[in-house]
Amino acid sequence: MEEEFKIYVDQLREGQEKAISESYDPQFLDLHESDLDFKKNIELKGVAYTAEDELILHWNIRAEALVACSICNEKVPVDIVIDNFYHSEPTGEIKGAVFNFKDLLRETILLEVPTFVECNEGQCPKRKEVDKYLKRSSDNKSIEDEGYQPFADLEWKP
Repeated sequence: MEEEFKIYVDQLREGQEKAISESYDPQFLDLHESDLDFKKNIELKGVAYTAEDELILHWNIRAEALVACSICNEKVPVDIVIDNFYHSEPTGEIKGAVFNFKDLLRETILLEVPTFVECNEGQCPKRKEVDKYLKRSSDNKSIEDEGYQPFADLEWKP
């Protein structure tokens, strides 16, 4: 499995490029989270090439994460779309002239997963049950609508 994540830098000398068009099983992400999962394959298309003393990776990544809804905890599919991702790696730091990009791909995908999601396009049906626990301001607007204003009750005295 590790072989599919390797780029042989010596093969990219003299202007050669390596096209990458792969579909990876999401198990390589090595996730052990109850609120985050990936079931569908991760699609990676791009190219690897060298420019002077740098290995350049240019990718387009497509994945689908299943993230727990912030209100009801049901799994919500979230598209992870990363276009025109560039990464540069100094060739002098690549041991044995073989670059393994598995950790880079994992980190790139996981950084794009949103922290909070809500099912039904932001209209979770259980929101009404939770609404009674949200603090209300004096004019009956939720704090969420007007934002937290810690100095709202201060009087201005010149």
